[in-house]
Amino acid sequence: MTTATAPLLVAMQPTFLPWLGYFALMAEADIFVFLDDVQFSKQSWQSRNRVAGPNGEVLLSLPIARKPSRPLIRDTKIADPGFADDMMARIKGSLGKAPHWPLVQDLLDRGFRRAPEGLAALNIALVEDIAALFGFAPEILRSSQLDLGPLDRASRLPAICRAKGAARYLSPQGSTQYLAEDRPFDGTGITPLFQNFTHPVYEQGSGAFLSHMSAIDALAWLGPVATGAAIRAGIGPQLGENEKDDPKHAD
Repeated sequence: MTTATAPLLVAMQPTFLPWLGYFALMAEADIFVFLDDVQFSKQSWQSRNRVAGPNGEVLLSLPIARKPSRPLIRDTKIADPGFADDMMARIKGSLGKAPHWPLVQDLLDRGFRRAPEGLAALNIALVEDIAALFGFAPEILRSSQLDLGPLDRASRLPAICRAKGAARYLSPQGSTQYLAEDRPFDGTGITPLFQNFTHPVYEQGSGAFLSHMSAIDALAWLGPVATGAAIRAGIGPQLGENEKDDPKHAD
C-alpha cells in the first residue's frame, strides 16, 4: 500500500454541534476517531456553539456538572438533563423560520435525549446523525476503545494512527501550532496533512451572513443534500507541512 492510498485518519474531540469544517474532516477521513479520553476543557467548543439569530449570533451552552472535577470528556456529566426545552426554544427562535427546521428539530430532540448518559454520548450522537444526513461515512470509533494506556500529548496521535494502520493524519488548521511545536509524527513514518477548507456562504434569512456557525445553521436553511454538497465544494487539496502557512490557503 502506498502512502497515497494508505488510510487517512482524523482525530477530534467530540464537539457540541460543530461547524461545517468539522464535517469536512469527516468527509475526507477513512477513519474518524473521537478523542473522548482527554480532559474536558471549560469554555470550549466541547460544550458550546453558535447559530445565527435575527439579531446576530446566539450562543448555545450546555450546563456542565461540577463533579467530577477535571474529568475526561467521556466522564463529563450534564448538570441539568432538563436543559433541552429551554435550548430548543432558543434555537427555534433563531432557525424556526428556516425551511428545514422540522428536520433539525427532530435531530436535536433525538440527540438531547442522550443527556443523561453524559457529554460525550450526547455530542457523538449528534455528530454521527448529522454526518449521516450529509452522506459522510468514515469508520468511526472512540479513542477510549483502543485501550492505548497512558500517553502524553506528543505520543497520543501517532499511537492512534498505528493502532488503526493509518499512514496519513489529517489535521484541522487550528492544530498547526501544536503540531509544529511537538512534532509528534517525526520519525514515525506517518504523514501529517492539513485541512484546506473554504467556508460556504448561504442565505440565513436576513442580515449579514455569519460564518462558522454550528452546522445545524446551514442544515436548517439548505437541507442535508445541499449542505453536504456545499461542504464537499469547500474542500481543497490537502496541504503538506510546507504549505499550511501559505496565506492563499487561509480560510
